[in-house]
Amino acid sequence: MSELKTEICLPKRLAEDVQDQVKAGWFPDLNCLAVEAERLYIKTHPGELKEQFIRQDVAWGLQGDD
Repeated sequence: MSELKTEICLPKRLAEDVQDQVKAGWFPDLNCLAVEAERLYIKTHPGELKEQFIRQDVAWGLQGDD
């Protein structure tokens, strides 16, 4: 499995909540929490994401520039 390494910026309060979750033992580290959060978001918002990608593709296609 390939991986993408990225950096995220969290609002202070959310960062504190994330750190609390890791310290409480709910997640081994920030990476595991972020992966699970993204997985759940994608699972619960499939229609919204598909629509967003379709709109982006249509907008790109209407530009006519390759």
